[in-house]
Amino acid sequence: MVELYFGEMTAIDVTMALLTGIAGAIALAIAYKLTENGVERWKPRKVVHVSMGTVIGLTVVGYSNLSGPALATGIFLTVLFYVWAHKSSLLFDLLLAGSRPGESSKSTFAAGFMGMVSFALSFVLFLPRPEIFVAAILSVSWADASGEVFGRYIGRQYVNAGFRNKSVEGSIAVFLFAIISISISLLIYSDCCVLCLLPHIVFVALIVAVTELLSTRWMDNFFIPLVTSFMMWLLLFPSMPLLGIFPVFA
Repeated sequence: MVELYFGEMTAIDVTMALLTGIAGAIALAIAYKLTENGVERWKPRKVVHVSMGTVIGLTVVGYSNLSGPALATGIFLTVLFYVWAHKSSLLFDLLLAGSRPGESSKSTFAAGFMGMVSFALSFVLFLPRPEIFVAAILSVSWADASGEVFGRYIGRQYVNAGFRNKSVEGSIAVFLFAIISISISLLIYSDCCVLCLLPHIVFVALIVAVTELLSTRWMDNFFIPLVTSFMMWLLLFPSMPLLGIFPVFA
């Protein structure tokens, strides 16, 4: 579990940081090339969404301290700005590639920023339980992404939720992949019996699916991680103290 200080890095820390930074650069490069080739904008957006969420979710709590994530971020930014130095419009093009149709690059930036805020809150509040934080990230990168992918390909029945129509099939995909996300996080980072907790996991996944259904614009990136975290805390780990201070139940 990552400790909240900057210190010496192990060989594993350096390796994970290198792979994470390079993976981020590759994901953005693929998204940019897909957009350049005229691929529908949502596809490159999901490439970044799923790949980076998976890499971050499965590695960030495995560092020994904060120096590892800082190095990974530095590597990613170094690659990004090196390319930007050769093409000044790169950052705008990347934001455009990640934007939904009808949305501006500012909206895309807001979605990413609010997602980071949500992840940070989940990480700090539920620090004693890394599986909660990992599930929060995977619920966005897998469950939320699956809703759009399945909704676009097999969606037939639509619900007018908020300001956008969302498919029933997409919401079912969100529900199923939320179950998978939570289960995998528990299998990797917890000693709990996943099958014993399956009814609770299913209920958390149902709430995640409803949250995604009602979310518009950047709201899903902000609310899905927090809803996942708080529901897992309340239903799976109610005795865990927030910030190591306040338990829900004695």
